[in-house]
Amino acid sequence: MSAARWRNPVVKQWGLMLTALCMAVVASSLGGLFWRLDMSLYDAALPTGPAPTDVVIVAIDDASIAELGRWPWRRALHAALLDRLRSMGARAVALDLLLTEPDTEYPEGDAALAAAMQAGPPTVLPLLVEIPGPGRPMRERLPIPPLAQASAGIGHAHLELDRDGVVRSVFLAEGIGAPHWLHFAAVLLDSIPGASPVALGGARHPDLPGAPAVWVRDHQIMVPFLGRPGSFPQVSYVDVLRGAVDDSAIRGKLVLVGATAQGIGDAYTTPRSGEGRAMAGVEITANVLQALRNGSEIRPVGAWTAASIGVIVVALSALCLLLLAPWQSLLAVTGVGLATAAGSVMALRHGGWWWPPTASLAAIAVIYPLWSWRRLAVTQAFLENEFKLLANERFPLLSGLPTPASTSAPVDFVEQRIDLLRTATERLRGVRRLFAETIGSLPDATILVDETGRIVLANHAAAALFGAPDPRDLENTSVDSQLHARVQTDDSRFASLSALAPCTVEAALAESSRHVLIRAVPFRVRAGERIGTILALADITELRAAQSERDDVLRFLSHDMKSPASSLLGLAQLQRDPGRALPPRELSARLELLAQRLLTLVDGFVALARAGSTDPRAFDTFDVCDAIRDAYDEVWASARAHNNSINAVLSEEAIMVHGDRQMLARAVVNLLSNALKFSGPGAEIDLGCRQSGNEVVIQVADHGPGIAPDSASMLFQRFSRGLHRGESDPGGAGLGLAFVRVVAEKHRGRAWVEAGEGYGAIFCLSLPAAPHPAS
Repeated sequence: MSAARWRNPVVKQWGLMLTALCMAVVASSLGGLFWRLDMSLYDAALPTGPAPTDVVIVAIDDASIAELGRWPWRRALHAALLDRLRSMGARAVALDLLLTEPDTEYPEGDAALAAAMQAGPPTVLPLLVEIPGPGRPMRERLPIPPLAQASAGIGHAHLELDRDGVVRSVFLAEGIGAPHWLHFAAVLLDSIPGASPVALGGARHPDLPGAPAVWVRDHQIMVPFLGRPGSFPQVSYVDVLRGAVDDSAIRGKLVLVGATAQGIGDAYTTPRSGEGRAMAGVEITANVLQALRNGSEIRPVGAWTAASIGVIVVALSALCLLLLAPWQSLLAVTGVGLATAAGSVMALRHGGWWWPPTASLAAIAVIYPLWSWRRLAVTQAFLENEFKLLANERFPLLSGLPTPASTSAPVDFVEQRIDLLRTATERLRGVRRLFAETIGSLPDATILVDETGRIVLANHAAAALFGAPDPRDLENTSVDSQLHARVQTDDSRFASLSALAPCTVEAALAESSRHVLIRAVPFRVRAGERIGTILALADITELRAAQSERDDVLRFLSHDMKSPASSLLGLAQLQRDPGRALPPRELSARLELLAQRLLTLVDGFVALARAGSTDPRAFDTFDVCDAIRDAYDEVWASARAHNNSINAVLSEEAIMVHGDRQMLARAVVNLLSNALKFSGPGAEIDLGCRQSGNEVVIQVADHGPGIAPDSASMLFQRFSRGLHRGESDPGGAGLGLAFVRVVAEKHRGRAWVEAGEGYGAIFCLSLPAAPHPAS
């Protein structure tokens, strides 16, 4: 993100909001503001699993109390139980009984129990922490010395009660002044012969005070309870004593002996208590034992780590709000929230880590409505300002548009703004329609191009020019590709019209002989910022034709008509000199020749001009053979005078065309006169007319020397005179064949010359055939 964007007021407000929310997340994470919600999520997401088959609980249950008498029992019974467990093949035993006082009534019981413990299997005992009244120090009370010496280890069996009274965690190491006592379950695992020492994990607490009178705890783990109370295999204490339990239930297993009967044992609420009764302390120890065995203990992340993760989550949500559209940001923030909750659950279930996500989820829940409110406030302020500006705008041609300065909406604030926006939008639509219709009604091809060179608006003339069925087909296309495909020019500015605007370039259409004049004008907003270019393509074909015709007329007047006029002037000057004056007969002949030539030029030029200005709407349908016969009759006398013959081969049936009969007859006269001019005396001229499909072709063929190849392409141009092979210039202004070409084009046909076997030149005039009129 650029420095300029960071200075934007919107980004500054976003930064302030993000900072405030991050501080709130940190404070909530460190202070445990959402602790209960986090623990509810933890309890619901805690994974379950099958209990191990090599751990069994010997329960001091209600049935045992009923048969063996009220608690506490004589220690000789415990000795007998250990002897029975040894004979059944128990691997190790955790005797979860407080044996800190000697049995004064049956002192032999202590010795028997110590002997049983020494005989095996390895047996571990718990210690008791005595918390006396005020002013008295805390004490660690160990089992009586004979039992402590006979045990395989001593550990603490304390649990951690959370603020809601639920047991979720234990400390693996505790003690007065230093955490030197391992948990009861860890001591049991260490007592197994050949076992490696248990690796202590969990959250560390190195900052706890270490004064001699202070109970210090370390290595906190959250217990992954495998299921509800009763999930571990249990056998009754009295059944083991009576031999009612099969040896296979004990052999090779870790045995935990503890009270489960009501009133004599400790029972606690756990995350699984919602699924059943409270869980006995000996079963909680079994869950800790299993967690230490397979390394599945749950490790809570530190408070600062949790806060840091929360800050990252909130920052990601805030970034989505800043960069994405509202609906996109809603989806993104919702996705981040779901991913946050799912990530916490997945880390708990599959990674053994617990990160409380509620503080982050609360911030995510707040951030979207908070930023949406801010967006709404900014939008409202913007609309208010724009409404005021729009109310002051003048639209002379759209005076009937409603004014956004007032509203007839209800009292509701949002409804009022919606009504104002609706009114403003109606005004803008009217302006856009006016603009689009103005562009569309222009006679010249006009297109509006944005700064990237893409067409954003075009009229019907532009669509016709570029061969598009609809102007909208040109939108979002490249103007350069459209122009270069259909326009050709040698002007170097043509490659960058948009960048060089304003400028004017003349070009020719690639698929026709038409010419266009391209004007590029920059399009700017009121502030002067350029936002695009307007290109206007004016068809100047008629203008160029008029200029060419003007040049031809000037040449005709300056050369062809000037020549006989100059000759007449020369004769007049010559006659004023008696010594050089011509005889009357010769003078008369020369005057007649020059006058005839001048008259021919004028007549041909006038006929050509009339042909060019003839309106095709005045055409009639007639038999073209009649027009050819008229032409034949007109030149017959001239042909006979030169001993030439015209062989006319015409159809007996009518060949109908739609056009001007006199013009066509004169065109045929010109072709015949041209053939007679270049044919010698006694030569034959072939005249024919045929219909081929929808085309009627008139042919005049002479038996002269033919047309020079370099002159054939110019024969039908105005004031152009081609020469037959080996012939000298026969004279003429070059208007006869030009007249033939104009007549052909007026009738939507064409004129050309070709060489034919046995002929000198064949001049052809084609016309569209017309249907026969209904009889």
